[in-house]
Amino acid sequence: MDSVIGLLPGQWFKLLKENRFKARPARMALISALTVRNHRFLAREKKIYPGKTTVNGEHAPVFIIGHWRSGTTFLHNLLSRDEQFTFPRTFQVNNPHTFLHIHQKYNALLRERTAKKRSMDNVKVSLLSPAEDEFALAALTLRSPIVGWLFPQRQTHYDRYTTFETCNRELLENWGKSYIHFFNKIRFMTPGKRILSKSPLNTARIKKLHEIFPAARFIFLHRHPYEVFNSTIRLYDTAIARSSLQKPDYDVTGRIIERYRQIHSAYLEQRALIPGEKLLEISYDELDKEPLKTVEKIYRYHGLSGYEDFKPGLSTHLNGLSYTKNKYPALSRETVDKIQRHWEPYLQEWNYKL
Repeated sequence: MDSVIGLLPGQWFKLLKENRFKARPARMALISALTVRNHRFLAREKKIYPGKTTVNGEHAPVFIIGHWRSGTTFLHNLLSRDEQFTFPRTFQVNNPHTFLHIHQKYNALLRERTAKKRSMDNVKVSLLSPAEDEFALAALTLRSPIVGWLFPQRQTHYDRYTTFETCNRELLENWGKSYIHFFNKIRFMTPGKRILSKSPLNTARIKKLHEIFPAARFIFLHRHPYEVFNSTIRLYDTAIARSSLQKPDYDVTGRIIERYRQIHSAYLEQRALIPGEKLLEISYDELDKEPLKTVEKIYRYHGLSGYEDFKPGLSTHLNGLSYTKNKYPALSRETVDKIQRHWEPYLQEWNYKL
């Protein structure tokens, strides 16, 4: 539900109308009340933000991409510790219309809120933790597959916003303008810093992102499909199930298999359009086993400065981590066969064995 707590009243009404007002009554009432609050906050936001910032050039974004559960959060959390970066935070992606006012008025409260473990793993997050761009874009545009997590009975309708291939040019241009607007507001809060972005869905949009941010850099992570599948099942059973405003009517296994195929197919088609020096592919295994070495590799490849100054603090942070990975049961023969059949090109591309 976090992806809609920042909506404005008109947006919320439009979303409900699109879905024929089929939503759990208690949660529908809660979100409606929050939109009224957001409308008041927006008037104050407009007094704070002049709307004039740039995100390209010297401080062009670094995009971390890769399917959910491929290590993107881990890498985002590591790199965000470097003070040369700014990044979308949880309270910002949940309140993209009004986060400047929220930061100004409730800054002490934001810092006091205790970090809690995410429902799908043991990663602790707070309102100031690095977060996923897509939640902000969902709230700004209503054009995101994440909206389909809220209204799963029309998930297929929202899935088209994974690649935007069937969408008209105006819609795609407005989506790009919303992205720039969101990044501009983050830069307004933290001027002079490079934006560090993470969004699994952006894996299927690198062509469009390169057009919007020509100087941007990309880091793509891949992970063994078995691990991705098992972990994504847990994501659906926990975070996605909790956010849903309706009872899902789809097969989760089939949806995960198709979403993985859709995202990686688009990525492989668009990869050649990105200059080689701007796109680095790394595996979750190398990041997990040798994080310092992998981070150094990223800095050298993308010409990022300051690694030697960053290394001591990063090393201390890594030594202090106490993270227990989730354990999963063995996959059924039927599921293995489905993965083999539908994900074969990606198994071959990154040399994974079933």
